[in-house]
Amino acid sequence: MRGPGSLNHNRRSFTAENVDPERSSLNVVYRDEPIQKVYHELFDEAVERYNAKQKRKDRCINDYYEHLRTGKQEKLFHELIVQIGNKDDMGVLTENGALAKELLDEYMQGFQERNQTLRVFGAFLHMDEATPHLHIDFVPYVSGWKGKGLETKVSLKQALKALGFAGGSKRESELNQWINAEKEQIAAVMERHGIEWEQKSTHEEHLSVLDFKKQERSKEVAALEAAKQECQTDLTEMQEQLETVQTAVDAAEQRVQKAEQTYQKQSRELNKLAPIMEGLENLSAQYSQRPEEWVPEAATFETAKSYREKKAMPLIQKLVKVLFALHRKYWEVKDERDKYLHFYQDEKKATHHLSQRLKEVKAENEQLYAMKRDFGRVWNYFGAEKMQQVIGLIREREQTADRSQKKNRQNSVEL
Repeated sequence: MRGPGSLNHNRRSFTAENVDPERSSLNVVYRDEPIQKVYHELFDEAVERYNAKQKRKDRCINDYYEHLRTGKQEKLFHELIVQIGNKDDMGVLTENGALAKELLDEYMQGFQERNQTLRVFGAFLHMDEATPHLHIDFVPYVSGWKGKGLETKVSLKQALKALGFAGGSKRESELNQWINAEKEQIAAVMERHGIEWEQKSTHEEHLSVLDFKKQERSKEVAALEAAKQECQTDLTEMQEQLETVQTAVDAAEQRVQKAEQTYQKQSRELNKLAPIMEGLENLSAQYSQRPEEWVPEAATFETAKSYREKKAMPLIQKLVKVLFALHRKYWEVKDERDKYLHFYQDEKKATHHLSQRLKEVKAENEQLYAMKRDFGRVWNYFGAEKMQQVIGLIREREQTADRSQKKNRQNSVEL
């Protein structure tokens, strides 16, 4: 039978109404480890490998325990409650009660070895209530996960699959198959002690107060919670698969978009440089001959003055034009380069500013989500009616304070 998992109740951090504190010394503690320590033991290496692959710091996981505690994907741990009989046939103060303790102890000894993907961190045999019973708290995990997220992660469904429970219909889910297998383990222990297991259509839920109406309500809640958890697990896996595919699609689209942007940018630059290159090619074609080919020779009996005015000066003028043209082209290229450089510097500054602002917004967003989750926890704990009363009272106080401040300001003006 699955329980809600109250570690403080299991450790007897408080005394419930149905607990006899004089018999609490008879309880057996098989294992009691801090759950955070177990999380570090199981998942720290996987978290380190996961973070090493991330290109964005906001996707890194600082603490996997806190990551799950503040999220909605998986429960931090699960609890199994094992009880043989009831207070009428296995009362804790009877001889059969002592036998029930022996049977539960034998069952508990092989639990961890039998369920290696269910890391037990809390196991308690209670003898201070009406019937002996076990509370087994465990963290279900899977190793070598190939989907999205950590290679080693919390997953009840995958942990049970690793134990050989493949699941099927809702009645034959991994969880129900595993629970039935554990019932068979209990039956085997009972058989070794000559006790026949009387299978019933229903079984009693372990409750803190043995009240019929609360008992029936708790059964309904437990059933709904189990169904909800199974649906949530299936939904989580579907979301992870979808996110994996979407991530691959997004990465491909980004590569295509980046390649397109690079191509467009290079095309624009080439288009701007094309006229300049064409002009340089024309000049190069005009003056590509060897000097002796385009420098005119003096005619026979030609005077120096005539050679200077008719041949040397025109050639020099052409050379000057070429130099001016090259000089002009040089400054055009330089101006274009300077424009690109200034544009790049401006874009770099703008991008840096936007990155800083994005980090600030994400931090504010995380704080708001944390406040929202904490408010939801407080709301669920106290109930809607109580919270509405408190909110109404606070609003009245704020309104009274506002009216008082306004009145004081008016009095100050009048004085």
